[in-house]
Amino acid sequence: MATNLTGHRLTLDFLLDRGAGKLAHPGGTLYEHLVRVAELLTAWGADQDLQAAGLCHACYGTDGYPEALLARSERPVLAALIGTRAESLVYLYGSCDRDVVYPVLGRAGPVSFRDRFTGLTHTPPDPDVRAFTELTAANELDIVRQNPATAAQHGTALRDLFARVRPRLTEAAWQAWSELPGAGPALPLEQGRHGPPVSIDSLDHFVLTVADLDQAAGFYERVLGMRPVTFGAGRHALAFGHSKINLHQAGQEIEPHAARPIPGSADVCLITTAPPGRIMAHLDAQGVTAELGPVSRTGARGPITSIYVRDPDGNLIEIASYPAAS
Repeated sequence: MATNLTGHRLTLDFLLDRGAGKLAHPGGTLYEHLVRVAELLTAWGADQDLQAAGLCHACYGTDGYPEALLARSERPVLAALIGTRAESLVYLYGSCDRDVVYPVLGRAGPVSFRDRFTGLTHTPPDPDVRAFTELTAANELDIVRQNPATAAQHGTALRDLFARVRPRLTEAAWQAWSELPGAGPALPLEQGRHGPPVSIDSLDHFVLTVADLDQAAGFYERVLGMRPVTFGAGRHALAFGHSKINLHQAGQEIEPHAARPIPGSADVCLITTAPPGRIMAHLDAQGVTAELGPVSRTGARGPITSIYVRDPDGNLIEIASYPAAS
């Protein structure tokens, strides 16, 4: 593969010797991805250390890509090849616990990093945080360019992330993200600089008021594969993914509750990785009639295919899948 990474020939050979050319990655192989990321950083004006870090950023695996080319005990090997500074950036990138770091990356001042390998927290110097942010922008940009499904599902959210961290990006990196095709509008600049006072990350649970607890739980377990659980003083819920549905018996609602807790008043969309054909076959096997679908709709991350059913209380349940699931 031809590259313009002059001065990195030994590193390129090292990556191939370690098997980077044999590992699959969006756009071909991991080796090709590493080269493209380093070339992006070079085009954005990165120094030699950051170029080398971009070329080796997945050597220890990452929070989003578990395959590793080196064990952490081999850090001296990589440091001897690309230098101590570049290797430290590779380790910072590979060890980053993204769920902890990404939400605070846009804040002014020091940023605490959690090392996902050791569980320890540390505060890198600002130049390292800037280099990490620039490398993150290059890595994610290459992935969305190479993978249309990822771009459709995560492009807007990623661009909003880079709007929030814009003060730590070069103008060239932000320009590349601001012009990304297919993503929605970026956050306003002022919000991108400082972030909103409160930012919601995900849904933990919601409450359904039902006429019959056992009948409702049985439907969601049988038709949607949820797991009935009890908690507190005998309360009932249905667990799925990282969320749950709490069930309230009509007339015996737990305080505090909605102003008008009525069975059948909910309209919710639930995401599955199963394709529409499999969903329809399963509904038929369970004797559940689809009220509508499959039809095209727009979800939080882009286009979805939806199938609508009613639960025993008449709540409208939208069962949806993103294109990647198909």
